[in-house]
Amino acid sequence: MDLETEIKILQDNMRSLQKQLGQAHQRIGELVAEKSHSNEEVVKHKQFIQEISLQLKEKEIEATKKMQERIDGIAQVMDSKQKFIQD
Repeated sequence: MDLETEIKILQDNMRSLQKQLGQAHQRIGELVAEKSHSNEEVVKHKQFIQEISLQLKEKEIEATKKMQERIDGIAQVMDSKQKFIQD
């Protein structure tokens, strides 16, 4: 193989590798953007969970208070059975 043919093959190989490198850089950019978007989604979901957890805690406290009010509203009934005390 003569020198000019080898140079031509190497130039073609170099162009092909440069194209692949450019595509790889583009894909890396896409993946970074997807990761960033995914991270934003995770943060949003975490915030939503925190908000729901807080609301749940508030409702639990409110329910406990209402149950206590209901219990406190029930008339106190003394045991009608008489107890005899022996001296």
